[in-house]
Amino acid sequence: MNNSTRLLERAARLGRPVRVALLGAGQMGRGLVAQIHRAPGMEIVAVADLDVDRAEQALRAAGRDDVVRADSLDAAAAAIKDGRSTVLSEGLRLAELPVDIVMEVSGIPDVAAQVAMSCLLAGKDVALMTVEADVTVGLLLGQIAQAGNAVYAICRGDEPAECLKLVEYAEDLGLEVVVAGKGKNNPMRPTDTPADVTEEAAHKGMNPKMLCSFTDGTKTQIEMAALANATGYRIETSGMHGAAVDLPDLAKVLRPKSEGGILEGDKPVVEYVTGDVAPGVFVIARSDNEVVTEELHYLRLPGEGNHFQIYRPYHLASVEAVLTIGEAVLDRQSSFRSTTWSADVIATAKSDLAGETVLEGIGGNHVHGTAYDADDARSANLLPIGLAAGSRLVRDVPAGQALTYDDVELDESRPLVAMRRLQDALIGSGVLTAHPA
Repeated sequence: MNNSTRLLERAARLGRPVRVALLGAGQMGRGLVAQIHRAPGMEIVAVADLDVDRAEQALRAAGRDDVVRADSLDAAAAAIKDGRSTVLSEGLRLAELPVDIVMEVSGIPDVAAQVAMSCLLAGKDVALMTVEADVTVGLLLGQIAQAGNAVYAICRGDEPAECLKLVEYAEDLGLEVVVAGKGKNNPMRPTDTPADVTEEAAHKGMNPKMLCSFTDGTKTQIEMAALANATGYRIETSGMHGAAVDLPDLAKVLRPKSEGGILEGDKPVVEYVTGDVAPGVFVIARSDNEVVTEELHYLRLPGEGNHFQIYRPYHLASVEAVLTIGEAVLDRQSSFRSTTWSADVIATAKSDLAGETVLEGIGGNHVHGTAYDADDARSANLLPIGLAAGSRLVRDVPAGQALTYDDVELDESRPLVAMRRLQDALIGSGVLTAHPA
């Protein structure tokens, strides 16, 4: 039975639909508000944004004409219980409202992590669209969720979550996954700065820093590191291979060198490719049975030898994010979260950086992200890019060099820094298991 039917049955049983609150009324947030409003069995009842006008516009554009500008949390709660919708500026207090799940669409890892923590400590389900938070402290957040019987998830619709679904599909068929990954939409220019993409960003109606995080490769590195942490798969080489390969050749190229491909080992890895694969996601899986191999070729599953590609040519971002609501509320399942700590995304200097520089974070002028094996990053004391913003360099760092914790003075007042310190300590002590058996 599909989610829509079950959500409608739940609404009939409880006398109300799933109540959803959302933080962030930017482009993605507006799309998600509209999608939730039209989805059967759920309703968008609260939107938080520093720009309350923007939050109200998102609700009204979706079709809600009952928006209440509450002057207190009690007034907001009363509006929701009365069947109306409300807007507020205090996103960290959404967990205190009578809602079933909080969706985060801020795009800011510090905010996303704090929203997740506030919800989980209140026993409230939470789903993030900001995967940058998960790749920084997701193992910690997932553990807190499990301890409190709440659901913590990264939303469906973006490449990591949809690729994970292909992994699960391949595994359910009894195939052995060799590679899981995505096609990269944008060119790979690691030294891009926001000024370099200002004109393109204006043409696309995007924030230059956001576009820069795509073109400098950071977003792809983060997404694939998140996939590694959700699956336990490896980052084989820092930054991944990033092969230029088109769809027909995926299963030829993404296989071990011993079998004619580019991969060094025989353990499952995550990868991105350039070529015509974007905006799709893929899995390369291997059959170890001649009968199954013959059957798959007969059924025309694309492949080469006993390696086959399972491919999805799209991902639908905010449109598919509503699927996470059903999975959380109905099945108490997380669509996607870190279950291991296989990979980390490290801050790498875009140019020669002078000591005393206060670093900008993701999509800024100073650093781009490079995915590393987490054990290697830990051994080398490398600095996660999620912690870079606001850090002060204590010495010069040359272009192309990965930053270490010793290179910076961290802003210890940031909750995200405190969460990462705690996660690292719990991994180090064995309380959090980075590599489950």
